[in-house]
Amino acid sequence: MNRGPLWWSLVVLIVLATGVTVGIGSYDWSRSYEGMHRPAFTLPAMNGGKKSISEWDGKVVVLNFWASWCEPCRREIPLLIDLQRQYGERGLQVVGVAIDSRAAIRDFAKRVGINYPVLYGIEPAMNVAASYGDEQGTLPYTVVLDRDGRMRQIFRKEIKRPAIEPVLRELL
Repeated sequence: MNRGPLWWSLVVLIVLATGVTVGIGSYDWSRSYEGMHRPAFTLPAMNGGKKSISEWDGKVVVLNFWASWCEPCRREIPLLIDLQRQYGERGLQVVGVAIDSRAAIRDFAKRVGINYPVLYGIEPAMNVAASYGDEQGTLPYTVVLDRDGRMRQIFRKEIKRPAIEPVLRELL
């Protein structure tokens, strides 16, 4: 069978389209957020009232999006508690944003001894996460902000000490 230039052009087009589709699907869109100034937001706080992210301006902020039903989220919270304890006096502030109801997070937070502010909400908190680059709703999702409020590092999975600690040391 004689395959002419039209057939080969079609094959090349299919290969290119497949490559572009795979490339787009695997591209880490959150990388484009790194270096941007943090979006402003206000959410209800677990201990009452509302809190705005601007309350922690001038600090290095570890903004952690999580949910009580998310096992990797629950596993990383002891690390966040430890980081707050270890680096808080040097200007670190961990802030949890629970994609959850207050009732769902209250008992868990008390049981594990969370020592940092926890804000919460369902749709409003998901919108905040999306504004910080979590457009797919991945949990856990953590953003490290420098003292100027710029997004310096984004973690799209459970954080581990060897990955986050060098980032914090550089910024503190």
